[in-house]
Amino acid sequence: MKVTGTVWKFPQDDINTDQIRRKNYAHLPIKEQALRCLETLDPSFAAKVKPGDLLVVGRNFGCGSSTPVHLTLQALGIAAVVAESFGRIFFRSSISAGLLVNACPGILDFTSTGDRIELDAVTGRISNLTTGKSMDGDRLPDFLREMIEVGGEIPYIKAQLKRDAAARG
Repeated sequence: MKVTGTVWKFPQDDINTDQIRRKNYAHLPIKEQALRCLETLDPSFAAKVKPGDLLVVGRNFGCGSSTPVHLTLQALGIAAVVAESFGRIFFRSSISAGLLVNACPGILDFTSTGDRIELDAVTGRISNLTTGKSMDGDRLPDFLREMIEVGGEIPYIKAQLKRDAAARG
């Protein structure tokens, strides 16, 4: 599984769930919440981002509450989030929902906003197509990558149950 897209870089560390999507928008439909995504850091971000783009972010991205703000990123069409590191709840809930997240220490020094990068989720390799350079990020375990590929935790479990049933005959 490979994704290629344009980088939107937010180099700040500790971007919490309230900065990704403020709580006072939680009552809105998800598409409307997405229009306010990351507005405290870049008020024009949601209007400029395109489906297939990638976020490159600092350390501990998504820290804070268990609010499912990854859904706003998915609603914008973000193909993947590559971070120096992630808040654990955000990391797992993103994967459970089918959003590709990949830790890659050093990614901030490797990219600039507007660069085109390719993330190979199988190997963890990130290629900066703008600069021609490559680096290795953390490789996701196969079952987590498979979970993302099928659309999240529920489709993954259903597929596993179907395989198990077929194996039993």
